[in-house]
Amino acid sequence: MAGEPRKISSDMLAEDPFHPLRIDFEKGMSALPAFALALIAANVLVYIWEVSVGALKSKEAIIAAGAIYGEKVLAGQSWRLVTGMFLHGSTSHLVGNCVALYILGLASQRAWGVYRALVIYFTTGLAASFLSALSQPMPAVGASGAIFGLSGAIIVFFYRYSGSFYLRSRRIGSALLGWAIFDFTMGAVTPYVDHWAHLGGLLAGVVAGFLLPSALFNANGQVEDNPPS
Repeated sequence: MAGEPRKISSDMLAEDPFHPLRIDFEKGMSALPAFALALIAANVLVYIWEVSVGALKSKEAIIAAGAIYGEKVLAGQSWRLVTGMFLHGSTSHLVGNCVALYILGLASQRAWGVYRALVIYFTTGLAASFLSALSQPMPAVGASGAIFGLSGAIIVFFYRYSGSFYLRSRRIGSALLGWAIFDFTMGAVTPYVDHWAHLGGLLAGVVAGFLLPSALFNANGQVEDNPPS
């Protein structure tokens, strides 16, 4: 009837271009992302094993432990593309990567859920390992290629869905872009840093960010009714 107040539902607001439905991305992040914590635990356990068997004592020892080594990868030992992602060259190397993995894991699990985030981590890590094996003669170890992959995917995620987040949430993507540029630049001019792995992971992450749908949105880019936390 004319003159009666009309109740405004959330569905109506979602369809109204002047009042788009937005997600509080930060509020939904878990402080204990299972995705990142499982990978951190795996990296720590592998590092304990490295120390116990003396894998850090020489180039030959780290290669024998499963490092990424182009000569052996091209000879058919493709498993090194995975094992090298879990090996680290020092305690500081391990701690730095675990801290970065935890921070990126907060956003990755929120954006894609545990299983899709794992897909991104391993596919970008494999791309990073492969480019490293092709591009440098020295053995390489570390999770940083996959970490750069997560970073690239998250940057693209915030670009794709920027209109669906509050400003404070969109700043996460900007901060990660700045970090990726800084870290890649520093790695490129620092000895013993596998910048080819960083580049491969970052580029693979950008591709994954465009191809892999988020758990927060449907195929049309609209917010899911019950997005995962």
